[in-house]
Amino acid sequence: MSLRHALLALIDLEPGTGYDLMSRIEKSIGFFWPATHQQVYKELHQLQELGWVDVQVENQSGKPDRRVYTLRESGIHALESWLTQDSSAAKIRDPFLLRVFAAHRLETGALRQQLAQQKNLHQATLDLYHSIDERLRSAPDHVQNRYRFARHTLRLGIYYEQAWLRWSEELDELA
Repeated sequence: MSLRHALLALIDLEPGTGYDLMSRIEKSIGFFWPATHQQVYKELHQLQELGWVDVQVENQSGKPDRRVYTLRESGIHALESWLTQDSSAAKIRDPFLLRVFAAHRLETGALRQQLAQQKNLHQATLDLYHSIDERLRSAPDHVQNRYRFARHTLRLGIYYEQAWLRWSEELDELA
């Protein structure tokens, strides 16, 4: 997957400015496909050069002009073409798991301390995911319908965090 296709998908859900799109990335796909402001704006410029998005400039008094991105027909075709391609399975790359793998070299207290920190991070992420899920569930029907598949990616995140926390309880018993 590329940031290009991630942006096409976000713009397809709802047109927006670069700032709007970055904000949506941070609250949604950024949990599994992060991007920086610089990457987003560079990619938006390339999408415009490819003719996949249109940009409408909205003048604002006392503020910089807003550049609102919308999908063109060619951008929809590019997104649809990408959606039909096969995907490979994701690989986990987690420094904490590597530490657990070699934890026989750690003092018990050191592993428990790291585990406690990781539990706090994963619990905070789970709480955040639940709050986002609640917002989506309480949204108007047309918004719920538009975001039904996006919400399902959130559900996987919730299941992952729940499974991680269950796994960490087993690890805690070993440590």
